[in-house]
Amino acid sequence: MKRFLLLFCTAICIAQTMLALSIEEGKYYTISNRNDVNLFVKDAGVDIIQMGALDDACYWQFIATGNTGCYYVKNKKTGRYAQLCSTETEVNVTMGNDPAEYRIKECSAEGNDMFGFTSTNESNYEFTAGCIGWNWKNDNTVQTFAAVEGTNHRSFWKLTLVTLAMEIKTNKVYTISNRNDNNVYVKDNGGEELAMGGLDNASLWQFEDAGNGQLYIKNVKTGRYAQACDANTEVTIKMGNTPVAYVVVNCSGQEGNDCFGVTSADQANTEFTSGCIGWNWRNDNIVQTFAAAAGTNHRSFWKFSELEPQKITTAGYATYCASEDVMILGAQTYKGTVADSYVKLTEVNDVPAGSAVILKGSLFATVATTAQSDMSGNDLKASDGISADGTQYILAQKEGAVAFYLAQSGTTIAAGKAYIKSEAGVKAFYFTENGTTGIASPLVKTEEGTIIYNLSGQRINKLQKGINIVDGKKILF
Repeated sequence: MKRFLLLFCTAICIAQTMLALSIEEGKYYTISNRNDVNLFVKDAGVDIIQMGALDDACYWQFIATGNTGCYYVKNKKTGRYAQLCSTETEVNVTMGNDPAEYRIKECSAEGNDMFGFTSTNESNYEFTAGCIGWNWKNDNTVQTFAAVEGTNHRSFWKLTLVTLAMEIKTNKVYTISNRNDNNVYVKDNGGEELAMGGLDNASLWQFEDAGNGQLYIKNVKTGRYAQACDANTEVTIKMGNTPVAYVVVNCSGQEGNDCFGVTSADQANTEFTSGCIGWNWRNDNIVQTFAAAAGTNHRSFWKFSELEPQKITTAGYATYCASEDVMILGAQTYKGTVADSYVKLTEVNDVPAGSAVILKGSLFATVATTAQSDMSGNDLKASDGISADGTQYILAQKEGAVAFYLAQSGTTIAAGKAYIKSEAGVKAFYFTENGTTGIASPLVKTEEGTIIYNLSGQRINKLQKGINIVDGKKILF
């Protein structure tokens, strides 16, 4: 029996240890006082730390410093940090722009998820012998005070992990899928109407600030914008080149995590509380207008998934090497086949692990997939940081022409970039004219005679020694 009780007590202790709150990087927490868990620590934008009712100034992040149990204490709203505690008691704790290291110790004698806070400039930060740390002051500010775990409960703090509602950010990119079927995505296929379907490179969206908390909804691939909703229901949403202000309302409480209502700012009702007219998924995979309130008609609500954008060069082209099977969203994706001094570009839908491709666009993002593209004939090679030996060609823009140019011997080709290996001895490999071009314009004849280009894409008056491009064909002179 004694053995059973010992094992039972041990199991309880293990379970309690497993359930104890752990501070996680990148998560947000509220900090309330042990004596009143409805009184929260906040950064109201003044010098000293204040306390009060829960609002958007009450969310904190703990950034590990690398020392055991030590963190920078950062406020989400202001981006400021808790500053060092005074070594004297009854001194207000302040906020500032520079990180200050804190020792945050779990103090289970104070209750579940209770912690002591003190900065590491203190000689004692174990809360075992009068450690000077945070204390709730009567005027609802945070001051320093000496405390030992199990005594002076106002010097201890309850941490609560919170899941914050998604915020739409202008420096991120998103996919938008329907709340009723997350595998049906909003996309701009280049037609007049906003379309829906499977995930592809037309499914990536960016939000631009329209002022007054409103947003422009822009497709990354086409650069076009969602146009205004009609005031009537069952009217399709159009795409166009003119930005139109939208209201995007987080309806996660009624529709599920990261679900939003979407309507143009010119609507009389933009709150999705009483039949707001906004986007709705139509049966033929078109987005139409429909009246809906959050919690009803789920096809009128949309799940946003945030992705990390990656920039393509200002020239509009980049190379990319896949470490896993991925789909490229927001940009056209090509494999490249070398023929003479040209690279024939063939569009692919996804990229198998280990493959190198060329991207065309301004931004892109990747999502994991099971790649199906046939990469046979692809002459693009993935670099692992090799040093060029005079047979590698790398993507660059020179004199207005984007091509694969010969890399100087000894140049390091960055890992994750693609190159072409060839001993052809040509200056560059230009793209063939199937949607991309290294030649300035299509070659035509004029009244003045035949237009001639050199391999740099420059127009010349007469044939020059070497390879010339005449009437779209390479001519050796």
